[in-house]
Amino acid sequence: MATPTPQPTLLPQCFAALYGLMIVYASLEPFSAWMSPVPGTPFFLFAPWPPRLPRADIMINVIAYVPFGFFVGLIGRERSPTARLVTGTAAGAVLSFVMESLQMFLPTRDASTVDFVTNTVGSGLGAVTAAALNHAPGLRAKLSEWRDRVFIGGHSGDLGIALLGIWLIAQVNPGIPLFAATFDPSLELTRDFAGTLLQAAQSAFNVIGVGLFLAILLRQRRLLGSAVLLLIGSALMLKGCAASVLIRQSVLESWIKPGVSIGVAVGAFALLLAIWLPRPARTTVCAVALLSSLGAPLLAPDMWQARAPLALFDWPYGHLLNFNGLTHAVLVIWPLLASVYLLWLSGRPGWGHTEARV
Repeated sequence: MATPTPQPTLLPQCFAALYGLMIVYASLEPFSAWMSPVPGTPFFLFAPWPPRLPRADIMINVIAYVPFGFFVGLIGRERSPTARLVTGTAAGAVLSFVMESLQMFLPTRDASTVDFVTNTVGSGLGAVTAAALNHAPGLRAKLSEWRDRVFIGGHSGDLGIALLGIWLIAQVNPGIPLFAATFDPSLELTRDFAGTLLQAAQSAFNVIGVGLFLAILLRQRRLLGSAVLLLIGSALMLKGCAASVLIRQSVLESWIKPGVSIGVAVGAFALLLAIWLPRPARTTVCAVALLSSLGAPLLAPDMWQARAPLALFDWPYGHLLNFNGLTHAVLVIWPLLASVYLLWLSGRPGWGHTEARV
């Protein structure tokens, strides 16, 4: 099969936009109880700095904005390293400034000059990385060639890859599916057949839906098996590493429920069969599986509403509540966005008529 001619890509723009929306959600959640600051409250930039600066909070603020600065810094091909550094850093600074300003109207949030500075530093580090990557001789061209050889081309492929990347980022939370619908032992869902069945169904639908979503984005059918295994394995590795750091040892052993394990196994077997369907059929099955992963928990409201209790986490440095809320929102919104994307993709002229099978 001939290598496709590289096309202009919107992948950095897609990643920057989706990741920026994640920052907005994490910064302004719960989007309620808005009120004007108390009279006499100084604007956050002119407020005194806190007497103590927790190093963990500073690191989290920096790390959170590194990807955003990186994605913005990658936008465009013919730009100097200085321009990439300036735009990536400035975009992060503007976004952080707006978020901190809005947080002044949320009593549950704390607008801080420290957060603004550390977020800007994180954006700058990401922009530096982007400039270095783009400046490396031939590296960006090789990555672009690999992307066009492996994934479907055009802006539709860029958006699909970006959606898949956002899903993978959300898997860092060990308290949400793919491999943990909930890990609260007090719910005793593992001792209830109906609860176990629902957990298995949700996990199976997640494996099938996400696996087929990746399969649809690939050009060559011979890559499907290894690519799906790599994606699922990466999600499990991320979630397992996060669980070992974030979850208290006393509940770590009960983190993955039997129902979840059964569902993953059943979903993986069904996925091995489904990836051999024609591409239009795969698109339909993928959308049905993704939407079913949302619908299954509705049969058990307690399971749907259950989030990982903060008491089960061993992370005393803050930001945990925002992290849980953000990843839970991605869990709910992502299948809907992915299904809309698949519907749009299936309506494109010639979709499914040609596909490499070697």
